[in-house]
Amino acid sequence: MFLQIHRKIIEIFSPKSPAAILLFSLLLLILLGWIDLITGDYSLIIFYLIPVSLVAWFVGNRSGILFCFLSVTVRLTIDESESTFSFSHSVMHYWNDLIEFIFLLIMSTLFSALRKNLNTEKELSSRDPLTGALNRRSFFDLAEYEINRSHRYGLPFTVAYIDLDNFKWINDQLGHRVGDQLLVNVVSTFRSNIRSTDILARFGGDEFVILLPETGGEAAMTFLKKIHSHLDQQMEQNNWPVSFSIGAATYLKAPETADEAIHKADELMYQVKHSGKSRLLHKEILEDNHG
Repeated sequence: MFLQIHRKIIEIFSPKSPAAILLFSLLLLILLGWIDLITGDYSLIIFYLIPVSLVAWFVGNRSGILFCFLSVTVRLTIDESESTFSFSHSVMHYWNDLIEFIFLLIMSTLFSALRKNLNTEKELSSRDPLTGALNRRSFFDLAEYEINRSHRYGLPFTVAYIDLDNFKWINDQLGHRVGDQLLVNVVSTFRSNIRSTDILARFGGDEFVILLPETGGEAAMTFLKKIHSHLDQQMEQNNWPVSFSIGAATYLKAPETADEAIHKADELMYQVKHSGKSRLLHKEILEDNHG
């Protein structure tokens, strides 16, 4: 039951902007204050946890702490308006208010820390630990979304499959430490040249895939030639005898699945490998490819 409620809350509030969540939480806090005022001495502190936890989870720890202060301020204001000074407003009363504030503060911190840890774990599970590029599973998730978008709006996209030639020699002769550094440099070169909307993933030990949304044949060739040149320069600067075989497919009409799209780029890359390596082979696909 709790998990179902949690999923529903995530589903409702995740698409909302931080400003919208702050506004909703503030209105909820005002409503709770009004209910608190008309109910009298009944403690509603547990319900103040709702706006505090929403803000802490979806906006951040600082905003959550701010709402802790706001919640206690509302409680104190209501208490002061209800009666004149009495035992209920003695030191023990303010001690109880302090305990309520600490309770909200602890819960807010826990919520924001939990969200941060979940985000970190999600990020780590979606990326290659060495290079920081997306892993295979995450790439397919994002690629399916882009293919569906391409179907919906009739947009072209390009998939490039990049294989490192002679990478095994680097590991065998120079050691895996150098090989790891080479891969990190390759990914850094990719990132310096791709757009924020492009999707980069490491598919194998020395294989990478890039998906370029809304990219037709001419734009794809311009990008791929540039990235190929930058990669070659990077290898020359470090005296690494590694080159790159690139197969790329531009889809003017999207295939049904990401697997189909990648398969064609993979085929083109292997044609390059079998014909001498170290070059780029690009093809435009006009119709759905199911083979």
